[in-house]
Amino acid sequence: MSESTYTARLVGSTGTETLELELTDGLPRKSIIREGAGEREGGSEDVVWELVTDSDDYEYREAGRPAADYS
Repeated sequence: MSESTYTARLVGSTGTETLELELTDGLPRKSIIREGAGEREGGSEDVVWELVTDSDDYEYREAGRPAADYS
């Protein structure tokens, strides 16, 4: 890991995974979008991950689907 990257820990319903991300202006990303294990026909579905603000180790939690209407 270099000074411009950090190790993120994604904690979701299917387990935990780590990945290395680049810092933005010296700070971790507030959220990221990654391809998830989808159950729809035609493949996987993107998942939004949000940084847990009080986490000491750059933990992200599943926050939903991009552009989903939850109303």
